[in-house]
Amino acid sequence: MSESKRASAHDSGRPSSPDEIGWDPDDAPELDERWFAEADVRSRGTLIRRGRRAGETETVVLPSALVESFRIQGADWQIRIEAALREWLAEHPERV
Repeated sequence: MSESKRASAHDSGRPSSPDEIGWDPDDAPELDERWFAEADVRSRGTLIRRGRRAGETETVVLPSALVESFRIQGADWQIRIEAALREWLAEHPERV
């Protein structure tokens, strides 16, 4: 949306109706237990709890020093741990 459109929509003092923005409330997803379980929980813009994502997950306890070595490398450290585990499994199929 261009800056002028954004300013004029905001200046009107009223929210846009579904008809004005082309949104049908009947198209909204059903807010069932699954939806809430997969949703991120935020408070004032701060992430409190990340929701579950598609696929099966498990909780694994790892030594703090090991986890920290991945964390200091930056964001997506969990993905790098998963990649390292997958690589190890591929290299050691007899251990599975």
